[in-house]
Amino acid sequence: MTADPLAFFSLDHGTASTAAALIAPLAGRFRLLGSAAQPAGRPVEPLLEGIVADVVAADGDVLPAWRGWADWTRLETATRPPLRAVVAAGNDRRLAALEVAVAGGGWRIVGRISPDRTDALEATDLCLTQDLDLVIIGAAERPQPEERRAVADLAALIAAVGARRRGLRVLLAGAAADEAERFPPEAVVFGPAVTDAPSAVPTPLRTLCARLAGPLGDDGPPGRPRLPDGRACFVTAIRSLADLLERRVEGVDVGMAASQRILATAEGLRGQLCLADAALVPEAAVSDDRQADAIAAWSTLRADAYQVRDDVRNVRLRPWAGAGGEGAHLRLAAARAALERLDAAWRLGLEPDGRAPSYHSDLLVASGGAFVVAPPPAVALALVDTLRRSGAMTMVFDHARVLAPLGALEKEDDRHRMLADLLDDALLPLGSAIIASGLRAGRRAGTLRI
Repeated sequence: MTADPLAFFSLDHGTASTAAALIAPLAGRFRLLGSAAQPAGRPVEPLLEGIVADVVAADGDVLPAWRGWADWTRLETATRPPLRAVVAAGNDRRLAALEVAVAGGGWRIVGRISPDRTDALEATDLCLTQDLDLVIIGAAERPQPEERRAVADLAALIAAVGARRRGLRVLLAGAAADEAERFPPEAVVFGPAVTDAPSAVPTPLRTLCARLAGPLGDDGPPGRPRLPDGRACFVTAIRSLADLLERRVEGVDVGMAASQRILATAEGLRGQLCLADAALVPEAAVSDDRQADAIAAWSTLRADAYQVRDDVRNVRLRPWAGAGGEGAHLRLAAARAALERLDAAWRLGLEPDGRAPSYHSDLLVASGGAFVVAPPPAVALALVDTLRRSGAMTMVFDHARVLAPLGALEKEDDRHRMLADLLDDALLPLGSAIIASGLRAGRRAGTLRI
């Protein structure tokens, strides 16, 4: 025990970087005293020791018992690369709805199977992919006879492949559960039926897929408990912040492996979307020139197109190499492209009173490893450039990435207290933006007095 037991560290273990912050009581409230980030995979002790040393050097009276820092509590979360799934359904309409649910839960879809688009040989090859984590067979709650027969045929085919490949897990959604006897019991996960819903609506199947995509116990030091999923904890923190402020709060978290977007109100979650395809540089961009060029289109750097493609791919393969200078500009371009993809997929459902969906938010919170080397004004411009919608919004930056660890606190009262105390320290104001709709070139929009 130390003389200052309430001081603690927050640690957000990302796929490309680790962010740490020191939080301690000061003058009757918790304050963010220091923060830093480093490449993922490095030991965190030197990082934490450096933060403590910087705080003590600035004001030694703030941490009177600083020598016991190694024993202080650590509030940690971890994210992992997206798992890979093959989705299968009895018709293309059901397949499209299934893909929305699975992809929106943070999975990377590497194959699609339906009688209308895939033959038996291609389906077999997809299910034998070496790095496949899950096959998902989806159906409605009460499918038509034609769809039911197609699902039975798909289940028979996938079960035959599973007999040749040990460890293949299968999620049976909706009426597909009727085919469970074809698979070993330990390999089957049951899920709710596939339903048509806007991409940002958290359906029961989407929620299950997101839970299955979380850490499975291989995160953190050996012998320690499994770390909470950083993406899920970020969602919890945004919900708590909306409840605390009694405002519509939107959060965007752009990472190397995936990005997510959340909209919450005091009444609860309004929208949630986590996309592997909205990562800073998606895995597909490593081999797909069109995706690499779409990212390069946001860059202001003048260089040969082939060189820019290689530089974009190096951001994915070597995230911390060349992070300064032109590399920082390229990372901001990649962040803009990721936000653009996230915005293109963002579709909300109807409001609780039945009105058309409202995309307005009072507060926009930006976070994620994509902005680890970005100056705050550049983050603000990236948000305004990509998340365009009419109205006024205030933008803040979770610069120390403390929201996800705070979301790991179990009690809502504890989260409210921490967020209230750290609001001014952890959420760096980026400014406010007013975006008008219906503007035309050459027309006067009006006058604004400040």
